[in-house]
Amino acid sequence: MAVKIRSLLILAAAAGSAFAQESDSQVALSHDGYFEDLPIVLSVSRLAQPLQDAPGSVTVIDAQTIRTSGARDLAELLRMVPGFLVAHSFSGAPIAVYHGMTDENPRGLQILIDGRSQYSPLFFGGVAWNLIDVSLDEIARIEVIRGSNSAAYGSNAFLGVVNIVTFNAAETQGVRVRVAQGNDGIQERGARVGMRVGDASVRLSAETQRDNGVLDYHDGRRNQRVNLRADVPLGMADELQILAGNTQLRLQTGYADTPTNPFREFSASKDFVSFAWTRSAADGSGVSLRYTRTNELYDDAFVARSGALTLPIDYHTSSVRDEAEFQHTLLPTDETRLVWGAGVRYDAVRGQQYYNTRDAVRQDVNRLFGNLEWRPSREWTTNVGLTWEDDSLSDTSLAPRLAVNYHLSPRQTLRAGISRAQRIPSLTESRSQEYFGAFDTARLRLPYGVRPLDIGFDASGDLEKEVVDVQEIGYLGDFHEQGLFLDVRAFREKVSGRIVPVVLSLQPPNCEVLALLTRKCGNYTDFINGQDLVIRGIEYQARWRPRPSTEFTVNQAFTSIDSEASAALFANSRRMAIAVERHMDNSAPEAATMLRWVEQLPSGGVVSLTYYRYGRFQWTRGSAVDAFHRTDLRLAQPFRMGATRGEVSITAQGLDGKHAEFRSRNADRNGATAAAPQYLDPRVWLGFVLEL
Repeated sequence: MAVKIRSLLILAAAAGSAFAQESDSQVALSHDGYFEDLPIVLSVSRLAQPLQDAPGSVTVIDAQTIRTSGARDLAELLRMVPGFLVAHSFSGAPIAVYHGMTDENPRGLQILIDGRSQYSPLFFGGVAWNLIDVSLDEIARIEVIRGSNSAAYGSNAFLGVVNIVTFNAAETQGVRVRVAQGNDGIQERGARVGMRVGDASVRLSAETQRDNGVLDYHDGRRNQRVNLRADVPLGMADELQILAGNTQLRLQTGYADTPTNPFREFSASKDFVSFAWTRSAADGSGVSLRYTRTNELYDDAFVARSGALTLPIDYHTSSVRDEAEFQHTLLPTDETRLVWGAGVRYDAVRGQQYYNTRDAVRQDVNRLFGNLEWRPSREWTTNVGLTWEDDSLSDTSLAPRLAVNYHLSPRQTLRAGISRAQRIPSLTESRSQEYFGAFDTARLRLPYGVRPLDIGFDASGDLEKEVVDVQEIGYLGDFHEQGLFLDVRAFREKVSGRIVPVVLSLQPPNCEVLALLTRKCGNYTDFINGQDLVIRGIEYQARWRPRPSTEFTVNQAFTSIDSEASAALFANSRRMAIAVERHMDNSAPEAATMLRWVEQLPSGGVVSLTYYRYGRFQWTRGSAVDAFHRTDLRLAQPFRMGATRGEVSITAQGLDGKHAEFRSRNADRNGATAAAPQYLDPRVWLGFVLEL
């Protein structure tokens, strides 16, 4: 706590000094020039707004930051956002969460790539991080909305939004080739071609990525991506955007000493096609229409053995998603802007092992949304937003938001906001029925008929929506003359009815055959609304550019979580309820810090040094991560040979030595270790880029 107070006092002093200098030299500005040179964000309200007018806190990661970060995937980039936790899970997949509520398959974070949702009905209703269908080379900017944004994007934006905007194809003309090679099996190959086809600008890119995963685990991965983007002008005000792509994943999994989960390699893939038409007017009004179809496929077939029993298991699962959205932006008066629209989404998932049926299980969502911005004067901006959703797995829901911004000066803003969001249960939480094998119990002289050998999930579907009520206060200071930028967010987020997986006892005659062999009936996993929690804290990001060639960034998040398991959860198992409370109470570190220095050298090269420090926390109910720190370094030197440009770089991650980011030990300090720690070794690789 002393560190927190000290940090905030330093920031307050810096901001106050900058404000004093600004006030002394302040001159009258026109309304149009009031926010000159300030960044514009597109994602918070769906309106293009200066940061000062946006109804939420936003971290913007631009292409230059992406290049100098040394990150190899999207999840790694989110380490640079205050409040985010990133790791690689048991399965070797990268995962990211905001403000705790950690899980092996976290949900509630909306990822958008050029307007396309990365929500996956196939992967537990979360994000399939290994199937993110964009190369980091193609990203122009990322806007991370820190806090619930369901008022603009619906229930999947329960905890926040990561909106990725790729370069227009006209900005990436020519040929680009990229190669990287390093230890731990790191290997990357990428190529991009940009061209003109008539009036259209077209980009085609392909890349492969490999690595050996976590130290001493069988979780090496190989990703392949192919993407196409075409930007076609249709006159002075209209444009057609065509996107298509395919992503392939091969991932090793399993354990040497676990016959029911043996060493193997599974595969997953995703392909998509998207068409977006936009019409823009000079006054800022416009209309857009988008349609996207996404197909996902997951294949994991193996033979599980337990003693003399051999059981073939096939997790072959596929999904189809169709999504369409209409959006209209208009200016009703000189003081107001309005955006409104409607969307539909249809999901169909087939997977007999997960859902105990050959038929598709479905989820249909209809949505209406809108946001009104009112600027009665240059000192005040008010945003009122609302999303209405009708979901086939639940009843209708509303997600309202009210935010008021008061501009203390042309460079300083105070913001206060309240919002409510509701997360609709996923297909996994509502419909999963994971039955293994079948056996006629008459052979055992038992009257139970044909029963499963074993039951994993058996969802009752008796769930209510999760609800989060958010109150927040924000401060934004952009002192251009001093090179200082400061964004502070204080928040209280109350989550009601968090959906929790629980192990329940089977009752005759619905027994598992394997349990009957030991004269028991067996257990299964269901989902219930089993917990309430309150998340409180303060986070900030500060950036200082003392000169054009130097940039320092400090991000910190201080978080406290208090949770309470429901009476139903305690009635089922007091031990489980206590473990669930302990998990959520510790699902975010009390303090997390990022320090970053970027320097452009006289030779034109760029060096970046990033330091992360996290307190102890838990990713899962049964395991914990001890406090750790990590240092990353990247050094790059550009060169030119005639018309050809290039770059040579070296990147090192984890210079401090091996450390665990997902699991250090059992959550109970007095308990035996449930599984071996997951350590990450230092990684070093060389990169080479040519642009022709």
